[in-house]
Amino acid sequence: MKKVYDIFKSQKLGIIIGFTVTGLLIIGSLIMNFTPRQYTGLSGEDISFFFTHKKPIHLWFYLLFLACILYGINTFLCTLDSIIRKAKGGVRKVTLYGASLVHIGFVITLITHLIGGLYSTTEPPVSVAEDWTDLAGVEMKVTDLKTSSYPNGMPKKIVASVAVRKDGIEFSDTLGYNNPVLLQHGVLEILMRDYGWIASGVILKVDNRTCDLKINETFNANGTQVRVDDLYMPPQYRYPVVKLISTAENNEEKQTFLPIGENNAKEIDGAKIIFADINSVPGVLVNIKNNPSIPLTFVTIFFFSIGMILVILRIIRRTVNT
Repeated sequence: MKKVYDIFKSQKLGIIIGFTVTGLLIIGSLIMNFTPRQYTGLSGEDISFFFTHKKPIHLWFYLLFLACILYGINTFLCTLDSIIRKAKGGVRKVTLYGASLVHIGFVITLITHLIGGLYSTTEPPVSVAEDWTDLAGVEMKVTDLKTSSYPNGMPKKIVASVAVRKDGIEFSDTLGYNNPVLLQHGVLEILMRDYGWIASGVILKVDNRTCDLKINETFNANGTQVRVDDLYMPPQYRYPVVKLISTAENNEEKQTFLPIGENNAKEIDGAKIIFADINSVPGVLVNIKNNPSIPLTFVTIFFFSIGMILVILRIIRRTVNT
């Protein structure tokens, strides 16, 4: 058992594994670059992809996975051995433990990536506009959208002002491409994927009346209740088309598909209906990402920061003393 322990805490083993990890990362990058179709669906730090799509071409990753586990074990045992020897040797200077804290931070980093890679999830895109939209237990709506562009027309900065409601508490926030909305201390992220104007309703002219309506709202056409059932936008149709449903006296429903424009007017029970315009509101397309490893990231930052401060203090003291 002692021999096994000595092997796993060997610095030579750590050097060998370090070069192995580097080599496998290079090989993996080349394979992914030349065979991108084999990695369709892989995104971010998600490593569960390799376990749900088991293929010989992913051998480099499986070897990398094992190498990283060995690397973490080796680093942990080396760090533990170093701390035990210093403690037994009566080392009381806190600055001498700085490197050990950095190594502990490295081990926690490996664990963080493992948890994030296996258990982080990203939900399908969801459109959010002026109405409250449920996003995995959180409600959000867009209150404003500000954009700026470069002279060539490319977007420069996009900032969406949003209202977020969770557990009965409502607050305001901003959302951008590099500015996600963070919840639960970063475990839940709302990421912007796209932005633009979203159709929120239609403007119909019913004889001499103008009706501003949303989907599922009704209006009166010569005593008949007509409901706005749906709105179809290109590329489904060449032009925007609104679907109207009216109920006859025998309770039979009649569907009317009305294209936009005065020339496309239709009659329902003697009332002339014109699809005049579309109401649009600012909206965004977002992804909901859940990453349970985020709390461990703060622990990693703590150990790295304290460790580096102690290392720097030790260097300064040695420099002053010489």
